[in-house]
Amino acid sequence: MAPQTGFIAVSVTTATGSFPVVGAEVMISRITDSGDTVIYRYVTDESGQTPLSSLPSAELSNSLSSASPGPDYTLYNVTVMSEGFYPLVSLNIPVFTGITSRQPMILIPLTASSEAGTDEYVPNCPPYAGGCGPVSEKEARNE
Repeated sequence: MAPQTGFIAVSVTTATGSFPVVGAEVMISRITDSGDTVIYRYVTDESGQTPLSSLPSAELSNSLSSASPGPDYTLYNVTVMSEGFYPLVSLNIPVFTGITSRQPMILIPLTASSEAGTDEYVPNCPPYAGGCGPVSEKEARNE
């Protein structure tokens, strides 16, 4: 029996999908026994797109019977990184034989005063609650 193939097409944008992100690094990977294995690595074009990625997928016959030996799809991960944006990971994207999975990845810009991974986290702070932002140095010293 011929190997089964499915596809992933990745689109990288920002501003709620309004603007393409040119030159973003996109990695398509799959969890295997030896860890997360990168299958494709791309750089997005002027439209924020990657080429269509052909990927091994589960046997089509798995979807034709309730007594199938396994799932009728194969799971892949997509990671996107671009300078000036927070990295983004989408896990467990199902790829079906003969089907193109379109994966939009909308990046969030870093703020002018932050770097990736340095924003402060304030636990137990309800949204829009006044006074829950980062603590100033003076407040931290209890002055």
